[in-house]
Amino acid sequence: MKKILSCLLLVFLLLSTISCEKSSTHKSSKPPELIEILKIDRTKENIFQLSDLFYAESYNIKFNPVKDIKISFDEINNQIKLQPEKNFSGLKLILFTNNDDKMVLPIIVKEKVSVQMELKPPKPTKKVWIMGSFNTWSRRSLEMFDPDRDGIFTRELLLDAGVYEYQFVTDYGEFPDPQNPDKVDNGFGSYNSLIKVKSIAKDQIPNTYILQNQKDHELKFVIDSKHQNEIKVHILANNDIFDKKYYTVKENFITVNTKHLVEDSNITIFRIITTYKGYPGNIITVWTKNGKILKADEFIWQDAVIYSLMTDRFANGNKSNDNPINHAQLAKQANFNGGDFQGIINKIQSNYFEKIGINTIWISPVNKTTNSAFQEWPEPHRWFSGYHGYWPTEPRQVEPRFGTLSELQNLVKIAHQHDIKILLDFVSNHTHIEHPYFQNHRDWYGQLELENGDKNIRLFDEYRLTTWFDDFLPSFDFINSQEAVNTITQDALWWIEQTNIDGFRHDATKHVPLKLWRNITRKIKNKIEPQKKFDYYQIGETFGSAELIKSYVNNGMLDSQFNFELFFTQRRVFAADDSDFRDVQMALNTSLDVYGYNNLMGNIFDSHDQTRMMALLEGDLTLSDDATARAWEEPKIQVDKSSTYRKQKALLTFILTIPGVPIIYYGDEFGMTGANDPDNRRMMRFDNELSDAENKQLDWNSKIFNLRTKFSSLRRGDYLPLYCDKNVMIYSRGDQNERLIIAINKSDEKQNINVKFPDWLDIKNPENVLVMNSILENSQFNLSAYSGNIWKCN
Repeated sequence: MKKILSCLLLVFLLLSTISCEKSSTHKSSKPPELIEILKIDRTKENIFQLSDLFYAESYNIKFNPVKDIKISFDEINNQIKLQPEKNFSGLKLILFTNNDDKMVLPIIVKEKVSVQMELKPPKPTKKVWIMGSFNTWSRRSLEMFDPDRDGIFTRELLLDAGVYEYQFVTDYGEFPDPQNPDKVDNGFGSYNSLIKVKSIAKDQIPNTYILQNQKDHELKFVIDSKHQNEIKVHILANNDIFDKKYYTVKENFITVNTKHLVEDSNITIFRIITTYKGYPGNIITVWTKNGKILKADEFIWQDAVIYSLMTDRFANGNKSNDNPINHAQLAKQANFNGGDFQGIINKIQSNYFEKIGINTIWISPVNKTTNSAFQEWPEPHRWFSGYHGYWPTEPRQVEPRFGTLSELQNLVKIAHQHDIKILLDFVSNHTHIEHPYFQNHRDWYGQLELENGDKNIRLFDEYRLTTWFDDFLPSFDFINSQEAVNTITQDALWWIEQTNIDGFRHDATKHVPLKLWRNITRKIKNKIEPQKKFDYYQIGETFGSAELIKSYVNNGMLDSQFNFELFFTQRRVFAADDSDFRDVQMALNTSLDVYGYNNLMGNIFDSHDQTRMMALLEGDLTLSDDATARAWEEPKIQVDKSSTYRKQKALLTFILTIPGVPIIYYGDEFGMTGANDPDNRRMMRFDNELSDAENKQLDWNSKIFNLRTKFSSLRRGDYLPLYCDKNVMIYSRGDQNERLIIAINKSDEKQNINVKFPDWLDIKNPENVLVMNSILENSQFNLSAYSGNIWKCN
């Protein structure tokens, strides 16, 4: 009898599995976990948690002997410590084993640029500090000194190449550099100074690019360098050094033979690294399966185009659950407006997302929230509701105004049937004061009052891990409460198991200690991912320096974060005609250097926490205006100029064609405008609710979005910069399937540009796949004003 029951159970499980497979047409692939190429500082000992480098059930590390870097393994804390020799810089591939598994740890020892900063204060002061995007605007961490007492304070900074904003801090205030004319609006009624740091090795390093090649089981690359005879080629296959017998290097071409992988149904990821005198250029990534290039319809997270929506503001599909809060001082724009899960389901089933080229939806938090209005602590003390979802009052209950848990599960199921993945916004930093955790476990939370009696509210940099967002939104004290860490991570797993979502967007990432992110990710890799055919995607939100943002992005924590450093630069440059496109190019180069050339960072056009980009492009608001105050004023701002739509097309062309994952905020597809919160969260509009201009913009933007799906090089290809000046940026993306040329003109005038293409780049008969009245002929670009153009090289 037991054998019969066992057989029946096995049949039932098999049928259930088949049923689940049939319910989704997903073609998702699960790439191997890559040990990232670590960038380390040669001036100090660099410490890494092993779990951040690669996942293993246990760690038993043994390193092969290596020159130029001192390596030690801390078995108690599972950490490795790397100390480069004083004069060494460049690439080092360190062989090691973990429990007899052979692996390689790729390391780049960086040589930073020395920048001497100085200030002669306009008023007497005892102390001077410098703060900026290079130190996450920490006011007191970089003190300047005047050793010879000549009244000039100095400080040496060791910086990576990039564009940095900064200010000086004195006893009497904060201000930009009076000796530096290069300044930008900082959005707080003042200016930040700009410093542009160029790479030491930029003109020396070799770069590698992918060549079109229709042959199966063969990969071809070209090395672009002034030093062909001194170039060394390194190839990694997954986490091992690829055998040299399978590739050849002839002149400046690399040919890789993959016939021996024809029987391997797992994904093999190749990383191509070329070096000159030990120092590497860009790093090319190629995905293969059975020795062939991974098919374009096999989804990996580089293929995502993410659509961010706020459930309450998207679509009202079930008016029976409408229940706005009745409060005399609560404005409509801060109350519940009726959006729900059924509204999202209706749009999925109508193919709305597929038509506009979206394959991933990020949904705002769904936890049950308060039924009361609350007054914000800072002036002017306005009243708000929890319509946005960021005030959870229950850990495992759905907000009834949005629907039921069953409806949420159905939403995910239907999305999967339409080849759409779902990311759920998860709030881990804080809860509402009505939450049972706060009511029953007050010791899990930090204190509202500081030792000096001040309230610890919105001190986002000074008290990053303890500050409260408001006096009714207590933050957890995860540092001192392991019970809170365990509980919140179990809640995260519960939402995955109950809803079958594909990943998380994590709120307020930098305000949560690293141990919680490590805890969540390890549990997902232990308990959830072994049962799935793809990896979960976790993207975080951190405002700060690239170094701070990157500190959360690795195999042991998050896959990605919003690329705010690039966002703030591109926003500033596209919003002002007199700005310089070269700032964007430098910011993008920094991004690629920090996060990698095939990174998963989120490239955002808009955010629910920022002024809508259309308002800035229109000129209704500038970065120095009080966009929050304007959000409450009448009449509401609107798009009136046709040039604003053209500007948006140009910016969207940029975001959709650079490395990383594009993130579109609801309404961006037709050009929705708005000031800051809550005006940037207007109710979504569809069909006949749109103006003629908005419908035309929707059609055009859908074309741009869908090009990313059509051309694999925009998702998985290399990045080749070709030209950049004040108003124009031209670059190329290429892979084995095609090579594209992208040209952006952000100015209000036509631009005629001659570009010298590399000898290996064949641009005969270029086909314009995104026509904006611009021409590419014989290396001559004739670009219309405010335009984004894409040509395919035939």
